[in-house]
Amino acid sequence: MALSDFKIGTTSSTTNIEALATSLPVPRAPFSPYQKTAIAASGLTIGKGFPSCQWIFSMLTAAQRTQLRVFCTGASATVYIRTMTNEADAYANYQAIMHWPESELRDPSKRHDRLELKINFTHLVAV
Repeated sequence: MALSDFKIGTTSSTTNIEALATSLPVPRAPFSPYQKTAIAASGLTIGKGFPSCQWIFSMLTAAQRTQLRVFCTGASATVYIRTMTNEADAYANYQAIMHWPESELRDPSKRHDRLELKINFTHLVAV
């Protein structure tokens, strides 16, 4: 089975998330090419701000969460990612700020599993 092209790293040398020491599942990854839009005097819509994206994991085991936490030990960290964009489902490489969620939902039947873990990446800069 072919691996997805989602990658992450603390340097520009990234690793496929499915090939990490503890493999991560492929996330849903909504992508926004800019933070907000504004209407110009000409009537055209202008995109403003850096691109951003989210990686949404439906469920992560405690080991998978720990593996992901290696890249963001605090509230946020600078990382490098390869993520899907909106352009014909193409992937692109970025330096980004990874934001750890303030709260995490747990599966009550499995005390340490996380449900619907959403990792936000902001200030994406193409590399």
